[in-house]
Amino acid sequence: MKETITKTETGKIILMSPSQFSAKEQKWCQQSTIYKRSKSLYRLQTQIGHGSYSIVHVGFHELTKEKVAIKTCNKQTLTPRAKKMLLREIAIMETVFHPNIVRLYEVLETPTKLHLVMEYMSGGGLHTRLLSEGKMKESDAKIIFAQLLSAVKHLHERNIIHRDIKAENVFCGEKNHVKLGDFGFSTVLVKGSNEELFTLCGSLPYAAPELLQERRYQGQPVDIWALGVLLYFITTGQMPFSAISVAHLKRSILLGVIPMPAHLSHSCITLIRGMLRSTPSKRFTLPEVRNSLWMSDIMISENTYDRWCIIPTLDRDEKLAEIEIKARKQLLAYGIDDKMLEEHALKGIKSDVIATYRIIIHKLLTSNHIPAVTRITAKKLNHARSHLCVIT
Repeated sequence: MKETITKTETGKIILMSPSQFSAKEQKWCQQSTIYKRSKSLYRLQTQIGHGSYSIVHVGFHELTKEKVAIKTCNKQTLTPRAKKMLLREIAIMETVFHPNIVRLYEVLETPTKLHLVMEYMSGGGLHTRLLSEGKMKESDAKIIFAQLLSAVKHLHERNIIHRDIKAENVFCGEKNHVKLGDFGFSTVLVKGSNEELFTLCGSLPYAAPELLQERRYQGQPVDIWALGVLLYFITTGQMPFSAISVAHLKRSILLGVIPMPAHLSHSCITLIRGMLRSTPSKRFTLPEVRNSLWMSDIMISENTYDRWCIIPTLDRDEKLAEIEIKARKQLLAYGIDDKMLEEHALKGIKSDVIATYRIIIHKLLTSNHIPAVTRITAKKLNHARSHLCVIT
């Protein structure tokens, strides 16, 4: 029988199958419509990935019938450093809500395991896609890159440095829609300060030179460098720095010699070179990347999600967004009323009620407003070969 994730009488999360419920637990579940209908809220299905300390499965949320990604970590094998990274990942994902950042729905804990229930992206990782399909046309690469740029802008505005931007951490959906995930190496800077970092982390092929020089560094230029490496990979199908050994790779990065294929446009080459400048202070900033010639024929919507995507609005005098109103109506069908939402709001990621709320909100957002691409003719842009794109 397949293992399922559920909750006991005391509210403790455990893994069990419906047949393992005691008579007392079954009676308690029947006292509330929400628990009567969701004794096993998630069903684990196919494994889709794994890391050093985790396994990722496709899951199925019984109430909403939505697919989710469930990242399972064995607490007994987590090193202190890995545990710290995992807790930091959870904390950061609780503070961001953006159409191009993977959403965290719920965290379930058992005596031996920790389960992160997250948004499921049907297209898999960008790295796998590039390896199987090869480099992208620049017109398609712009669509992907613009979304990642928007996501990183959202992070930096909240003083969050990702520090592990790479193709493996970009996940694909429909219509060239991508999302940035995996915040294990991320950190939050002190607001309004010029705080410097010193931890060497991330993936070596995407590491900025200052990371390899064992000195303190600024966070934002490190993310810009990684975006530059990623843009090179997307448009060429190869990495800008490659070598037969780790030592040679480090030397290649420090030298900063980047071969540029003939098929790349001049504006694309200029942008990549600007993002991969060895000196952090001379490296392009996010506004400079956004205002570059290569990005001039693509429009990015500045609309971002609001706090109610994560936590329901508690102020009864505050006007609710249309999507939140629709979500609350759907929740009533599962026995979740406004009072129950208020009671569970402070539990956040530890509440199955809030998880159900988040999944419904996400479903409504994507069905009503999929962040896709609308092409319109660019009459004023004589230098641009592609069409003007609007990413919303």
